Amino acid sequence: MSEFKGKNVQGSSANFYKFSDDLENWMGNLPNEIRDRIPIINLAIPGSHDSGAYAVTRHSKIAPDAEDVVRQLYRFIPWVVRKWAKTQKYTFREQLYNGIRYFDLRLAVNDDDDQIYFVHGVYCDEVMYPLEEMLNFLIDHPQEFVILDCQHFYNFEPHHHQKFFQVLLKLFNTRIYERFIHEQDFPYLTLSKALNLHKQLFIIYRNQNIDKTFFQSYHFQNPWPNVTDIRKLEEFLDHRIMLRSPYQGYCTQLVLTPTSSFIIRRFYSSLRSKCAKQVDKECKAYLESQKPGPFKDFEDRMCFSQILLIYMTIISQRQLLILT
Repeated sequence: MSEFKGKNVQGSSANFYKFSDDLENWMGNLPNEIRDRIPIINLAIPGSHDSGAYAVTRHSKIAPDAEDVVRQLYRFIPWVVRKWAKTQKYTFREQLYNGIRYFDLRLAVNDDDDQIYFVHGVYCDEVMYPLEEMLNFLIDHPQEFVILDCQHFYNFEPHHHQKFFQVLLKLFNTRIYERFIHEQDFPYLTLSKALNLHKQLFIIYRNQNIDKTFFQSYHFQNPWPNVTDIRKLEEFLDHRIMLRSPYQGYCTQLVLTPTSSFIIRRFYSSLRSKCAKQVDKECKAYLESQKPGPFKDFEDRMCFSQILLIYMTIISQRQLLILT
């Protein structure tokens, strides 16, 4: 593991891990000052948008979250829809090993088998195996912490929510930081406290059908820009971050959201080339200026986690100004 020398604001030299060399263990490698003092909701945590939409193949069927115009397009040019549906390159395991710690989940029940799948316009993987990958990672990396944000539910009846609760509770069990026990302490949870409690994740469940174990929408703000223009995206993010409560988590969605007409005019292209690359090109400076944890499409591009972790390292040299 390489090191580099930096100076704090008083000018004295200090050695710091180059966290970007070990994304697999970046939380465990953070200085104790950060692990002990900075709440998890105030760390710059890299995440992925529609995290389960990596498994888009030619066999992927249209999903219930698809708009009517997308359904019509899928009948005639399904390969175009699939290119625009895919938001990630890496599996959950690969994302975790590349430093991703926030997972944005869009879920739907498949009428074909009554099982729960990740979706983004089309059906992706059934949820069990990717979540098992996450559990195995946490078992092997006891100092790492993950945020699961269950955002959208399609085709769900109350019994499907109960079924998914049981999947999550049985799989992650005592590793879950429970709302009904720890809600008052949620704003103050640090990585060190989580390690002492043997907790490795909390789960946000944005639905009125919710288990008492999971946190609710108001615990973790997640404003959606819903724009296709970079300047409008930055304006939206700047405005909304000013409204953030210091006692809530906050997710900065550094993503462009293509409309149906946007896609039709660029049907020959893809989400990766027309949105993700554009964000990479235009928003690097903006991203590096932010303290909260942004998340984006195609987290593999530009070593996204490394940008944030290098930034976090710089901040750690300046008297822990990572606080937001």
